[in-house]
Amino acid sequence: MDNTNTGKEALFSPGCEPVVEDEERRRLLWLMAEYFRTIGCTDIKARLPGFMPPPVLSGTIEDHRPDFTCRQSDSGRTPIILEIVTPSMVEDPATENRWSLLSSAAKLYNAELHFVVPKWASSRGAIDPVLKRRLARMELTANRVWTV
Repeated sequence: MDNTNTGKEALFSPGCEPVVEDEERRRLLWLMAEYFRTIGCTDIKARLPGFMPPPVLSGTIEDHRPDFTCRQSDSGRTPIILEIVTPSMVEDPATENRWSLLSSAAKLYNAELHFVVPKWASSRGAIDPVLKRRLARMELTANRVWTV
């Protein structure tokens, strides 16, 4: 038996760790996974226990796994790539490469790029305008920014 996995690592399927360990991201991701399942989306993949994780996207600088992907119930079964953004992440320079890769993948696969932010953060107030300004500075376009 391999005992190299200790603590939390053994509890989660590979690909879920960073989201599962962050309670706020996990809560928002569960909410969105349930919402998209309820409205009839298919091929749902999420970085959550009990779901298949989305595939890793290969980038020129580094690779990233989206938080959530699915196909809409429209006639084209349009794919969605969804990213959960917490208040601590909204201005984090480390997210720049990740978001650029997600945006490129969305264009490549004719997918919609969605971001999810909490409605309000006690430390910052409303997060969505901050995120929208940051995306504009990065010259990235989101199809939708959800506030939940």
